[in-house]
Amino acid sequence: MNTNLVQIVVSILSGCAVCLPLVIKLVQYVGASVKEKNWNDIVKLAIGYMTTAETKFSDNATRKEWVLSMVKSSAKSVNYELDDTSLQKISEMIDSICTAAKTINTVSDTENSSNDTTKDVESK
Repeated sequence: MNTNLVQIVVSILSGCAVCLPLVIKLVQYVGASVKEKNWNDIVKLAIGYMTTAETKFSDNATRKEWVLSMVKSSAKSVNYELDDTSLQKISEMIDSICTAAKTINTVSDTENSSNDTTKDVESK
């Protein structure tokens, strides 16, 4: 009888030893999935704040600082816990969008000025 009880306890403990790491990985995976799902909401907020900052501030550093502070304060509303890595990604995203906008605006301005020159030549 005692040997059977010991075998049952050993079986239960070995089963727990196998299942515990799996449960921990599952919880980590679910947490990461929820966080990634809400990443799109954070990006939408950041882009909206960038648009607002364009009209509110003239200095780029002030705009970026304001956008980051607004994203930090709004992250809880979309159930997203910001960490240093996430803030770094958002900061890099802001820089990339600003760089792309400058490039697009430069190309657009160049095209507009060449179209104006063409119109002036055609009218003469």
